[in-house]
Amino acid sequence: MLKGLNKQQKKAVIEEGNVLLTACPGSGKTRTLTYKIAYELERLTSSKKIIIAVTFTNRAADEIKRRIRNLNAEDTNLWAGTIHSFCLEWILRPYMCYLDELKNGFSISDEYNTENIINELKKDYGLNYWTQISTRYLPNGEKEEIENRDLLDEYHEQIASDKLIDFDQILHYSHCLISTYPKISETLKNMFQLICVDEYQDTQKLQYAILANIMKGVSGNCKMFMVGDSDQAIYGSLGGVAKSKAEIESEFGTLFINKELSGNYRSNQEIIDYYTNFQISDIEIKALGSNAEEKSIITFNKVVHKDDLVEYIATIIREKIKDGIPEHEICVLAPNWFLVIPMGRKLKSLLPEIKFDAVGLSPLLKNKENVWFKIARLFLVSPSPKTYLTRKRWSTELLNELKDYGIVLFENDEFKSKRLLKIINSIYSEESDGLKYLTDCFLQFFEKLEIEIALNEHLQLQWDTFFDGAEKRLENPDFDLAKDIESFRKMFKHEEGVVVNTCHGIKGEEFDTVIAFGLLHGKLPNWNERTEKAAEKLLYVICSRAKRELHMISETGRVTGSRKPYNPTTQLNSVDYDYD
Repeated sequence: MLKGLNKQQKKAVIEEGNVLLTACPGSGKTRTLTYKIAYELERLTSSKKIIIAVTFTNRAADEIKRRIRNLNAEDTNLWAGTIHSFCLEWILRPYMCYLDELKNGFSISDEYNTENIINELKKDYGLNYWTQISTRYLPNGEKEEIENRDLLDEYHEQIASDKLIDFDQILHYSHCLISTYPKISETLKNMFQLICVDEYQDTQKLQYAILANIMKGVSGNCKMFMVGDSDQAIYGSLGGVAKSKAEIESEFGTLFINKELSGNYRSNQEIIDYYTNFQISDIEIKALGSNAEEKSIITFNKVVHKDDLVEYIATIIREKIKDGIPEHEICVLAPNWFLVIPMGRKLKSLLPEIKFDAVGLSPLLKNKENVWFKIARLFLVSPSPKTYLTRKRWSTELLNELKDYGIVLFENDEFKSKRLLKIINSIYSEESDGLKYLTDCFLQFFEKLEIEIALNEHLQLQWDTFFDGAEKRLENPDFDLAKDIESFRKMFKHEEGVVVNTCHGIKGEEFDTVIAFGLLHGKLPNWNERTEKAAEKLLYVICSRAKRELHMISETGRVTGSRKPYNPTTQLNSVDYDYD
């Protein structure tokens, strides 16, 4: 089981106690985490015990599950997902009857709906659209927002009237339940064998508090395995806190054993030596991979105009592919979606012969907790042996969510998920427009289930927000999104083509060639990013994605709302380096 791991990785995997694993970029963090899960799955003594893997993104959770299957490990007793999904499945939905706010049922206000309501309220309150409104809660139950509390209170009243809760309320109400009813913590601690937390340095205070409550359960032998790197803590503006070992031990009421992964198997030494310019800690990082001594290419362009930027990046992509670099080993990234989305569209138009994995081009991007998004992905991912396990898991998740809405399907059928997939696979639409295609499939699906959508308030409300949000994104000329069904399907194809994403979106991934643009003060970091060392941490994450080649761009021609020019990110511009 441990074959292929180095000494540091093996020691972390076989450690019996609670582990706090510090892992530098390229050190095999995900590999170690996966092997730890597989190792513990093999050692389960009861079929009722569960291993939990809390990841920062759904994509990271899917990657862990894929790797577990590749190890031929039995994953029936593995649950992997985001902290919000964890709270929904293990705390809110099983115990919502104990909270007055939730006992009559609830739906999730997706990001589009939340943003839309808050933006309208900003107009009513005479605030600028860029004014930041925090919807986060503190562990003591208080709202984090101080300056615009009246607006926030009105927002909460609006969503409550529709029986909605937002992402931050998922955490808030979960913490309320688990701290008010200690029996919940005890039940979960007895049920779980191990809780793994990936990217712990980006965990919010309330998230720490929820996990700490579980570990403080009076019985059970659940252990923790937390993995991260404080130098890659880039979610400070979203409440992420890189707590020290002493702080974690104090909050969780238990001891942790410090482990470290220091070798880098990803980048050559030149790339590593360059990005240490942005390193906060003093950990020495050595290249240990087969490419350790290879020559790198590192460039920094401060003169290309934004109007010539697409052609400049396209030229680099053409050259790399001509050199034999696979498309999926090339990544184009920027600090935010407003830069990434038009870049993806323009590159696809300029390089039609090249595949692109530009997931930000889909109008469905921000609806991942919407039930119609969950149904949509089952129609947009074609059935095949390769996708069967994923679609079967999605089918099970959908059945559970529909049950929460009072819709119980195939009650006496042992193979519910298979039966649901069979119905979905039997549905066909000739519509070529993406939204029309989904509308047609959805209506056929619920007709076969003999369910009237309009009679279920949760289904109807989420239908409205799903399609309203998608239609407005498609109509937005800034996004210039493709409307055909094939473009909708591409959002789920994560292994094909040149990746076009944000610097936050590619965290944890690696590429031969990284092309980063928009490296401008005010965009990286954003004007609203006030956390300590924000620029250094973002640059550290960006540069450490590259194995061999790194192209950084601080383009000219971009101006602020007051027509002042954007300048290169100060921390990048001040590096004294002999660029290629």
